[in-house]
Amino acid sequence: MKYKITYIIDEKRDIVANLFVDRKHMKSWEVGLQEIEDIKGVLFETGSDGHLIFDFQGNQMKMKVYVESNQLPKEIVIIYQVAGAWNRCGNTFKSVNGKTEWTMDVEFRFNEPQNIGLEKFIEKTSKGMEIFRDYVESLRD
Repeated sequence: MKYKITYIIDEKRDIVANLFVDRKHMKSWEVGLQEIEDIKGVLFETGSDGHLIFDFQGNQMKMKVYVESNQLPKEIVIIYQVAGAWNRCGNTFKSVNGKTEWTMDVEFRFNEPQNIGLEKFIEKTSKGMEIFRDYVESLRD
């Protein structure tokens, strides 16, 4: 399953890209994030491995993260894995008139067929992107 979503963020590209991988800020926009663990290298550098540990209403979820490529402020490609699912997100950041055009190119692969429609995945990704956009823009005030 593949799709692409684009948002405009009212902030300069360098600031947006830095906030996207800033571990101190991540808990403010990554819903449920409790902890970031480094396994290999420092997470968010090219070739690094780690875990994002989330808490959803008392249920802990550990997500494996691998950074395929970090070419920030232009692009970062991250692969996320949980049991039965693989998700590759190519995030590109482009300067447009003092703002940032953020495009996420998403691919999912599952071990088992999914009964969830594409529109639900797009909706969830869009919601996450909106939270990040709103957080970045709130820092301008």
